[in-house]
Amino acid sequence: MITIDREKPFDNAAIEKLLDVAFGPERFNKSSYSLRENNHPVASLSHVARLGDKLVGTVRFWPIEVRDLLGGAPVPALLLGPLAIAPMVQNQGVGGKLMSTSIAAANAAGHDRILLVGDHAYYSRFGFEPVLPRYITLPGGRDARRLLVRQPATIGSLPSVGKLVVPTPEPALVPAFGAALPDVA
Repeated sequence: MITIDREKPFDNAAIEKLLDVAFGPERFNKSSYSLRENNHPVASLSHVARLGDKLVGTVRFWPIEVRDLLGGAPVPALLLGPLAIAPMVQNQGVGGKLMSTSIAAANAAGHDRILLVGDHAYYSRFGFEPVLPRYITLPGGRDARRLLVRQPATIGSLPSVGKLVVPTPEPALVPAFGAALPDVA
């Protein structure tokens, strides 16, 4: 039976191995990885899927912001990803369970704006919509056509023209592993 659980510190090696299998060595060349450099996943929102003792899926969230290159106020957000599922359990709904659990945890923690780089055909069922590349730039300018956002209509749209997505590794957003965290249903 597959269970969904919060990521634990000892999961990191298994997660890296799974990401190597899922995305190969080229994963480090993606613009989303530059947002993870010198940044830490938000421990209370990062989840894994386990089949017995084996880690078979992962999804993480990273603190980021969308900065106005003309001097406006930055907009806080989360970067979702990577989402990776072991080949042995693909097409069994594991990715959907990880997405639903982690998005619910992010929303319960007060995070309304989530960005990711991925395929709209897959992520649209979780409420993600494309962000036009002429409005928001990723580091290095790569993957902009695949940038998606999920946010309630009540918080307004992302700022337009001249924006850059950057990491924001703030300790307040990154509780230490093992810290007492509220359970999320």
